[in-house]
Amino acid sequence: MTSASERAGRRRGPALERAIHAAVLEELADVGYAQLAFDRVARRARLSRASLYRRWDRKADLVADALAHALPPLPAVPDTGNVRDDLLACFAQMHQLVDRLGTLAVQALAAELRGPADSALRTLLRDQVLEPRLQTVLDILLRAAARGEVRPQAATPVLARTGPALMFQHLLLYGSPPAHALVEDIVDRVVLPAATAAPAAGAERLPA
Repeated sequence: MTSASERAGRRRGPALERAIHAAVLEELADVGYAQLAFDRVARRARLSRASLYRRWDRKADLVADALAHALPPLPAVPDTGNVRDDLLACFAQMHQLVDRLGTLAVQALAAELRGPADSALRTLLRDQVLEPRLQTVLDILLRAAARGEVRPQAATPVLARTGPALMFQHLLLYGSPPAHALVEDIVDRVVLPAATAAPAAGAERLPA
């Protein structure tokens, strides 16, 4: 019978790494981060546990590495000349990110955002997944403000988080990203009205 180490030996370099990363994301989707274990990943990837420990000492590092390799490159900021179309294109890119990683894997990773502030995985999620995409939304709003489409005072990090937060809430509550029609509602009924309506009397600009 062929052993796990012998099977792994036939896959080297990028092929072996791809198998490991795929196994990690599949385990995240199946059992979540808390239950993910080196033994389970090794069995799914059809290699020995020692092969994993030679590369990673901790589960968080293993998952962070798999996530880093699975993430698509950050797309260019949409620039159609129209703020609504730019926002819809940006939110479509976020939808594609969930499709790339898998809905259940994203839900499992979301739980880690409540983990320790010094968590390597939490840091990666914040710095490589969330913040760059929120910055894209803010860039769209700032550019729209420069064109006169939205109030300059409305182009803030707070408003930039609103659309993605509602999309993420839908994912957590219903187990799937919102459909395109709902994304349009988020843009048309929440983000754009907030960006164009006059602020309430006495309202102050929210801090970042």
